[in-house]
Amino acid sequence: MTATLRVYHRAYTPISKPLDEIVAAARTLETTGKVDACTFTEWPTTVALDSDCEPATLYEIVTDWAETERVDPTTPFRIHTRTNPITDTDQSILHTPVVYLTLEHDGELVATAPCTLPDGTHITARDFLDAIQDGDDPLDGRSVDAIPA
Repeated sequence: MTATLRVYHRAYTPISKPLDEIVAAARTLETTGKVDACTFTEWPTTVALDSDCEPATLYEIVTDWAETERVDPTTPFRIHTRTNPITDTDQSILHTPVVYLTLEHDGELVATAPCTLPDGTHITARDFLDAIQDGDDPLDGRSVDAIPA
């Protein structure tokens, strides 16, 4: 089973110690073999929700995935509606989080962070990476043999 960790981070955001730590922890997971691959993608602060771009596509993927998983992966995202002053039409705008993580097994989404579990527990990006490092399921803490590559 191939495990891929994807790290999305907002472009043009001043680099901060927490973001540096997330990037370093993600890279360590790859170099130590806890995941097979780790990718890093910069994304914009906002996008039109109906646009054909990676943040909008990812938002759709994680919300579809969440319907069966009973997890709220949209916790760090915000959506608002704006009216285009030229066309006078409403448009939904997606605000991306500073950092967002997904874990895939063989190309299939299995976990995201930050997120909120059904019991209200909030999983941070750091909690998520620590669980993978420990060989646990990042969404419930159970030991998962499939996570290490």
